[in-house]
Amino acid sequence: MGKTYKTEQQLRFLFLLVIFAGSLFFLIFELIPIQTPDESLPAPDLKGHLPLSSVIRQSKLAQDLRNHSIEIKDVSQILWALQGITHGLGKRTVPSAGATYPLEIFLVHKGSTTLKKGCYNYVCQGHKLRRISSSYNQTKLLSAFLGEDYEAVSNVSTVFLILADYARTTGRYGNRGVQYVHLEVGHAIQNFLLQLTSLNLHTRVIANFTSQRIKDFLNTTIEPMVVLPIGVKGNSDSPILRLKQQTLENTEEMTVEQAIARRKSVRDYLSGKIPLSVILDILNDSVTLPYISEGNLQLDLRLVVGEIDGLLNGLYQFFLENNSLNQLLQGDLRSSLKEAGLNQIWIENAQLDIVISVNTDWIDQQPDSILYHRILMYNIGMLAQNVYLKCAAYGLGTVVVGALYEGETLQVINLPTSHTPIYIIPIGLTSEYFVEKKVFQIPLTDLARNIGLLSYIPFYLCLYLSLPMLRRRMTKRKRWIHCLFGVIPLVGVVFHFMVIHGHVRDLWGFLAIDSYFDALIRFINSLFSFPTTRYDAGMFLANLNLLLGTIAGLTGIIVAFKLVKQRKILRTIHKYTIFCIITSMILHALLNGTIFATEPLVFLLLNLMAVDLYFILYFSPDFVKTIQKKEIPYQ
Repeated sequence: MGKTYKTEQQLRFLFLLVIFAGSLFFLIFELIPIQTPDESLPAPDLKGHLPLSSVIRQSKLAQDLRNHSIEIKDVSQILWALQGITHGLGKRTVPSAGATYPLEIFLVHKGSTTLKKGCYNYVCQGHKLRRISSSYNQTKLLSAFLGEDYEAVSNVSTVFLILADYARTTGRYGNRGVQYVHLEVGHAIQNFLLQLTSLNLHTRVIANFTSQRIKDFLNTTIEPMVVLPIGVKGNSDSPILRLKQQTLENTEEMTVEQAIARRKSVRDYLSGKIPLSVILDILNDSVTLPYISEGNLQLDLRLVVGEIDGLLNGLYQFFLENNSLNQLLQGDLRSSLKEAGLNQIWIENAQLDIVISVNTDWIDQQPDSILYHRILMYNIGMLAQNVYLKCAAYGLGTVVVGALYEGETLQVINLPTSHTPIYIIPIGLTSEYFVEKKVFQIPLTDLARNIGLLSYIPFYLCLYLSLPMLRRRMTKRKRWIHCLFGVIPLVGVVFHFMVIHGHVRDLWGFLAIDSYFDALIRFINSLFSFPTTRYDAGMFLANLNLLLGTIAGLTGIIVAFKLVKQRKILRTIHKYTIFCIITSMILHALLNGTIFATEPLVFLLLNLMAVDLYFILYFSPDFVKTIQKKEIPYQ
């Protein structure tokens, strides 16, 4: 019995150690403020006043700029739109490949009553400005520009610069990471333009300059992407002011700021159909852009339609010239597109997939093909950001997929090899859409999340029933209760896994054998795949939990009903597996759980209290007394 006591003490110590190490990341980066000499910024306005669609249609680039004094509250708002943190553990206003976040935002300011003169770097953690220089050598900065770009920068007092540390992304994705960075710059530019329009300001996007002179000016080694001088243009504020008066009344549409704050990558979609009018509104507004490059963009937009009310399944081309649709092929191509998109299940589960491609042969023929390709990626990123924001306004889910097999994707969308697919953008239904539309429907995804949460309850009940003080009072006939509480959370986790991963999209889907076969293949692959992102790590823990749950369930049933003679090793396996399951469940919820991401400390404390209570009861006087009498019938 002394050995058993020592083993339980070691188990308790290991559990607390793993939980502490796994949660240290959250405590450091989320709960402990970073002490820096940075200058705090006013909190951004997350409510706004102008509807998203109106701002998208009013957004324009200025050919000439005149100076306008920018106050710190506007600087704060613009920086937040560019790279502010909106939700989760550091998720920002624009998407980033693998959450590598290569962009750095710099600000050059001549000085105002609310912000001192100098050069600044934006610190998104804590929403602060870090001053890197207290002076502003405008002549040195202007030496990087020519012509109209020179005039634009010299005429204004505030200049924003987007720079990129390629290594953050290429270190994970190789050379393809360069394209991902350029696309991310486009997403940020579009947020920037929309926020400026909402603030009644203008800019000129400068992408052609002498990079080394800007790096020397900022004393940095990372690469400048775009320079964004801010000012006003002519009487541009008049139509915007009229727009405010017209749109402040009798409108329920989400504002720009609300859409930016709500934007996130969503991969879980419900079954059902999206009205064609909604899709057309998203497309029409998304392509309404102040494109940076002039002339022929050589962009190709194709739609793989699955469940759109009012549109037959098939492949469609969307023409930018007149915003019209033309059907090219019939039939549901989402499964084929999923295979071309590295078998990412959300491509097939979405009601619609937008595929954006470019004519790379035409780009290669341009005088400066490298610059033109980079600017074209900016334009695609801007368009995709509009899709994100419009989907957020409707309560729909979307995500940009840049990892794909180019040749296979071209075959699915019926394009020649002269083109290169850049993005697959799935658009799917979520429970938020039905909330926005005030339509009742059982939100299967939300049901799966809640079942995953409720699985903790029977699991802890099962754990507490194993306490010696309770177990020795249970007759053999009542041991099925203990087993039942152990099997219920395993069934709940399976349900959670099947729905969240998209293998089942309605209740009837649980009767399909194919869905379980696909889930098994994905489950096996995930166990042998090294997680490279926070999302992947959370999914790995969830899949590991399924395996551990199966082991715990089988060993528990064998031990409880004495199905084999040698049960000592099975008891040990069962015991340690249970605490491994608790640990993986907690860490998975912290990494990927939408419910726990905002309050990780509270969630941690509740679980630690539950486990500690178990050990307190386990080593209670009743247990010690039982040890002395040697009356423990170990099941």
